[in-house]
Amino acid sequence: MPNVLQLMQKTGLNRNQISKISGISNTLLAKIERVERSGQRIQLRRKTLIHIAVSLNMKLAEIDALLAAYGHDEVSTSDTLHFLAASESQTITGFLPLFSSLALEWFLIGMEKQLACADNALLVYTLDQPSHTLESPEHTHFLNELRAPRSKTSSVYMDMMASACAHRRKLVNEALRRGNRISTYICSGCLERYLRRWERHARAEHAQRHRFFLREHVQTLIAYLEAYPEQYRLHLLRKCPQLRYDLLYLPAAGERIDAGQKLSKLLFLGRESECVKSAGIASDERDQVFDQGFGDHIGFATDVQSMLDFFHMQHAGLDAGFVDRRFDTARAMIAHLRELLSRTVPATGD
Repeated sequence: MPNVLQLMQKTGLNRNQISKISGISNTLLAKIERVERSGQRIQLRRKTLIHIAVSLNMKLAEIDALLAAYGHDEVSTSDTLHFLAASESQTITGFLPLFSSLALEWFLIGMEKQLACADNALLVYTLDQPSHTLESPEHTHFLNELRAPRSKTSSVYMDMMASACAHRRKLVNEALRRGNRISTYICSGCLERYLRRWERHARAEHAQRHRFFLREHVQTLIAYLEAYPEQYRLHLLRKCPQLRYDLLYLPAAGERIDAGQKLSKLLFLGRESECVKSAGIASDERDQVFDQGFGDHIGFATDVQSMLDFFHMQHAGLDAGFVDRRFDTARAMIAHLRELLSRTVPATGD
């Protein structure tokens, strides 16, 4: 296993960038560089290694090897708080690649932590299903269990994903209580295909459980629309954007913003939407087995201004030209979701 110095060099990021991303002091990183350049291995706390690993976008198997190289046990569920703290302190700077869904959740925690700590801010999700933040931990475990036979998903991975989703919901609640706004854009076709996923199961018990969790997911979405009708908005699209991204708008102090100002962070996921998968273009969901090699790049996070400007312009066009305005009010959207749910996902007892 490479040492921390070698891992830092492999990323192509300089020490200042890694310090900013991870929240680890430049002084400590300089000490690591100095000691390990001399051929020695510096003694590092478990918590510090986890912060470094999260900032370097490492997968769990690589983190296990890194911990072992420094005399620590492999990752366990007792490390969850360390991973959540590392994610909260993570800052997007420059151009940062994404190699796994777990790393994506860590980046989203960092963005949502900023949303929870800012005033008059806006977070835009462009997705193909309701946000993972609205899933129950049991729903997240169920989805990972479905993939386990083919992807050998570890119990630690499943627990980490469930904990990340639960923590993200906590941050979203804090942001909404603070008066900030969240807008989610979903293709109407993708949403209906998502709600019909239960039909793919050959085993009746899986279909029944999946129907229960799908209904729970949408009912939680409806609860947020009812509780925060002006802050938590859902927009259905007549055109599928095909790819997914998240935009964080942070205003200057004291300014009120809309989606036309001050885009601060971008997280882009280069994965196909439900509509594209349905068309048979691609359908492989085994994201948790990706590694940091050629062909495994699933997206990126950035604060590079040229990329922010491009995605802001693209999203403004999507909002202006393709939102279904029949459901502009919370009341109309809630009525539509209830009708869609009754039509696509029968109650588990039916």
